[in-house]
Amino acid sequence: MARDRLRRLLEQRLGAPGRALLAWRTRGQAEALLARRGLAGPAATVAHACRDTIARGPFAGLEYPRRRGDIVHAAKLLGAYERELHEALERLIAGAPTRVVNIGSGDGYYVVGLARRLPRARVVAVDPDPLAQRACARTAARNGVASRVAAAPRLDVAALQRLLADGGPALVVVDCEGCEDHLVDPVRVPALAAADLLIETHDFAAAGITARLTDRLAPTHDVVRIDLAPRDVSAYPELAALPPAVAAGLLDEFRHVPQAWLACFARRR
Repeated sequence: MARDRLRRLLEQRLGAPGRALLAWRTRGQAEALLARRGLAGPAATVAHACRDTIARGPFAGLEYPRRRGDIVHAAKLLGAYERELHEALERLIAGAPTRVVNIGSGDGYYVVGLARRLPRARVVAVDPDPLAQRACARTAARNGVASRVAAAPRLDVAALQRLLADGGPALVVVDCEGCEDHLVDPVRVPALAAADLLIETHDFAAAGITARLTDRLAPTHDVVRIDLAPRDVSAYPELAALPPAVAAGLLDEFRHVPQAWLACFARRR
């Protein structure tokens, strides 16, 4: 409770600098976690071996240098991060959306990855963390897609409707820790009915959200639930020389449970 009050106070009084201060503190805690688990050195070794470039998966070839606090950087470079979504991502990319909105864009993994795979698409990266926005912008520039990426600190239902109502196929990627219950609503945002969606659902933050969104989107979308799955360390040769516990640790995404994803394919586009 005290931490929540401090967060609200900093945001109200200091705005973006307050959010940056909180983000810096959180990233410091993430760095400490890596160090405690003995993963910082091995993660750096993997990054060097991969030359800070994603080795496999839908975003293979994406140059993705590590930012402070990215505790899953090695998993991203290996192509193991959110491996459960690879098949759904290829299907969503095949739909050739010309507008992508990533709500909860973080350091730009999906923003830049999708911009590279969709050369005709314009991408909006939505994240309140100024440090994440800065990292996203740098990654976009490094990969030559900065001219097609725009940033926004927040997005309400009216703004989302405006972004999606301009015409052309759209894809909305959502990872906003429980806020999906409010934003992903075709009643509030009618244009969602014709957009494809990839939603990370957080039942630990909003109980029953996965079932609610499935029911809410079923009239307009083919909804596929995707659950967490274990990783096979042997699938990543870059980890072969590491102790098994360390290799497994580098593939750990530090997730809260219960959590899942919904890949939602619009029937009307």
